[in-house]
Amino acid sequence: MTIRISCHACGFTGPLPALPAARSDRATCDRIAHESLERASVRILARRHGKNKNTVMRIVHRVIASLPDSEAIAKKFLPRWSGILVMDGKVVRVYDALATKLDRTKFSDDELRWMHKMRWLCGVDYGTGDLPHYVLADTESRIDLILYFQTLKSFNYRLVALVCDGNPEIPYAAKFVFGDVVVVQRCTRHFLEDLRALLPSARDDAKARAMLEGIILLVKRVIEADTIEEAASAETRLIDAVRRSRNIRAQQMFTMYLAAKIELTAHLTHPELHLPHTSNDIESLFKQLMLRLKSLGRFFHHRYANDYLNAWALLRRFTPFTDCCTSRRGRNGKAPLQIAGCEINGIDPFTLRKQEP
Repeated sequence: MTIRISCHACGFTGPLPALPAARSDRATCDRIAHESLERASVRILARRHGKNKNTVMRIVHRVIASLPDSEAIAKKFLPRWSGILVMDGKVVRVYDALATKLDRTKFSDDELRWMHKMRWLCGVDYGTGDLPHYVLADTESRIDLILYFQTLKSFNYRLVALVCDGNPEIPYAAKFVFGDVVVVQRCTRHFLEDLRALLPSARDDAKARAMLEGIILLVKRVIEADTIEEAASAETRLIDAVRRSRNIRAQQMFTMYLAAKIELTAHLTHPELHLPHTSNDIESLFKQLMLRLKSLGRFFHHRYANDYLNAWALLRRFTPFTDCCTSRRGRNGKAPLQIAGCEINGIDPFTLRKQEP
C-alpha cells in the first residue's frame, strides 16, 4: 500500500518519501538469492522483501559470487559417479559492451547474431543425475571442451562413456583427455532430426517425401533397437529400401547412417553399460535452466552469468528429485549428491557447512 501526503498550502499531493532501507542480514540475503534461483522474478522479490529491484540484484550478485564451485564440491564430498556422462553446451545471452562499439557493417548477420552469446558447458552423470562439472565458455570449440574435460579429470571422474549430440568436437576432446577407451554414444534423436532436415517439402514432391520418411523410419528402427538381432534385421530392410529407391537423398541419408553407425549403436554393442541412446538428461536440464533465465533476459557481465549459473547448478545438486518415473522412481526424495554417495544431510549448499538448528 502506498501512503500519500497532501499540502494544504500549495495543493501538492504525492507519495510519502521512502525511508532508507535497512541493511539486510545474511539469512535474508541468502533467502533472496535462493528464491531467485528457484524462479522468483526480481519484481516479486522486491515486493516480497520490501526492497527495490536494484537492491535485490545487488544482493543476489553479492551472495552468489562467493558460492562454492564444482571443484569445491568434488574435493569436499568425493562423489562416486557412474562414469557415464551426458554432455552438451547451451547458449546463454551475455551482454558484451565491446560489441556495441564495433562497426556492425563489417560483420555478417550470423556473426552479429552470436555476438552477445556464450556457451554453458555442462554434463549430467547418467547413473546419479549429478552435475560433476559446469563452466561458462566463450564458445563450444575444441579448446574449450578440452579444458572442460581436463578439469573433470582432475576431480577423479572416471569417464567410461560419453553421450552427446552430433558435435564431433565433444568426443574428440573427451578422448584427447581420457583416451580412446571412452565409449561414445551419439544421440539418436538428434541424428534423426538431421535426417529429417533433408526431407523435401510435401508441396514439391509428396511421393519422394513419403519414401524418404520410410527410410528414416527404418534407420530409427536400427539405431533404437533393443537388441543387436533386431538392429541387424532392420538394417537388412534398410539396405533393400535404399537400393530400390535410387534417390539421391536416400543415398545421402544412408551414407550419413554408415558414417555414424558405430556411435549410434554403442548402446547395443556395450549392453553391460546400460547406455541411454539419447541425450534427454542434459536436454531436460537445459529446458529447466531456460525457464529460469527467461525472466532474467540476458546477463550484463560474463562474471554475473558464470556466478548465477554456478549457483543454479549448485542448488540443483542439493535438491531432491520429485517427479522421476519408471525405472528411476527410486530417485525421488533423494538429491543427486546423495545418490552419488555423499552425506549432505543438514549441509547448507551455500556454505557447505552444517546448518545451525
